[in-house]
Amino acid sequence: MENRSNWTVLALFTVLFFIWPIAHTIALRNVLLFVLALWLGFRWDRARGRQVFADWRPAAWGLALFTAWLFIELFFTPFWREALGAIQGQWLSALLAGFLGVAVVASRGGLSVRAVFWAFLATLVVQALVVDVQGFLWIIHHGQLPSGLAGRRWKGLTAGPDKSNYLTNLTLDLLVAELSLRLEGERFLPVSRATLAAALVLLGLSWYFEAMRNGLIDLVLLAGFLVVRFAYRHRAQFTLRRRLVVAGIVLAAMIMVGLDLAFDHRWDSLYATIPIAWNTAAHRQAWLDAGTPLPLLPDGHAVAQSNYLRIAWIKEGFKSLLDFPLGLGYSRSAFGKALLLRFGPSTGMATSTNDGLLNLAVAVGFPGLVLWYLWYGLLLRGTFARLNGRSAFWARALLLVLLDVGSRMLVDANMQDYMLEQFIFLCAFLAAATAIPEASDGARS
Repeated sequence: MENRSNWTVLALFTVLFFIWPIAHTIALRNVLLFVLALWLGFRWDRARGRQVFADWRPAAWGLALFTAWLFIELFFTPFWREALGAIQGQWLSALLAGFLGVAVVASRGGLSVRAVFWAFLATLVVQALVVDVQGFLWIIHHGQLPSGLAGRRWKGLTAGPDKSNYLTNLTLDLLVAELSLRLEGERFLPVSRATLAAALVLLGLSWYFEAMRNGLIDLVLLAGFLVVRFAYRHRAQFTLRRRLVVAGIVLAAMIMVGLDLAFDHRWDSLYATIPIAWNTAAHRQAWLDAGTPLPLLPDGHAVAQSNYLRIAWIKEGFKSLLDFPLGLGYSRSAFGKALLLRFGPSTGMATSTNDGLLNLAVAVGFPGLVLWYLWYGLLLRGTFARLNGRSAFWARALLLVLLDVGSRMLVDANMQDYMLEQFIFLCAFLAAATAIPEASDGARS
């Protein structure tokens, strides 16, 4: 009976992982979150739960303080109703996902932590393969590669190529954690070198088809992590062969960056766009309302929308933060509310800076931002002491996920909706697994 119960829980988790990034599945997602939280809540092992909390107490308190600030803001923001709705509909759902991440490890009854991890990783791989299939079908049908890196962008089972790229990079984070162990003569995942290499190649193709230049940040960070870990581990005997390994990693990263710079023509006009976009007063309506014609470059061509809006919104995001240093209340559209207060009701359609850091900053203000990075920093610090030993894989995966999502937050609005839920779940799950590494060795009694 217990075994049947575990298989049911695993099946529900697999469904949740698969539909998590798919549009129009919010109701089903919330039902699954609630059912799994209730189920695992009854199977909570107090000793294991206390052990997880003991290992990560500072980070847990940091997250609790940030949550408390969201409720404190309600007392002085004019948008308290919207903020309360966002807290209930988004932040509390993310915390529930975080509880599930811990409960998987802390629950009693023999639920396999590795099985849940494999279910999550498998659904991520499926998302990436969908992008690859779309790309290959297009190539077969047209008999040529896409014209330019951003010539065709495939989105997989998500709302767009940017959302798909978040998943691709998450998959890379988890597999590079394993690759770092392999380079040091260890292993965690029971897959062959050929399987791991094939998975990395397919993910590289997925990244190419998604054509997300901001995804380069994660590729550079992953390459940097591999180089630093490998060089540090073999610093006493840094042989020619090991130097060639480092050179190969650096060369692969440089090739990916070079391809993007060469074929994504948005880079060509970026430098000329910066002064135009920074002068937000001269073309106010262009960045306030997406339907307004864009300014012109010195050569007479319109600026690239992506370049122009990002720069203009970032500048105005900082100005909004300075105008409302205590924040306007937790919301994905806090930037739009700041523009409403600053410019009146004729502000157009701009609601987001397309920058997760600034969106959060305008929403929670300087106090909330400090608390967010306090939690983030404490979680990040806790990983460094666990990069070796039985918890090495979990700690390295957690470190790479934190670096990936945290850096991407600087250039993309990735801290909302299911992306936030997945991030909090994965952080909680991986952190809990480092605290109880024996839980990942198979079924428990």
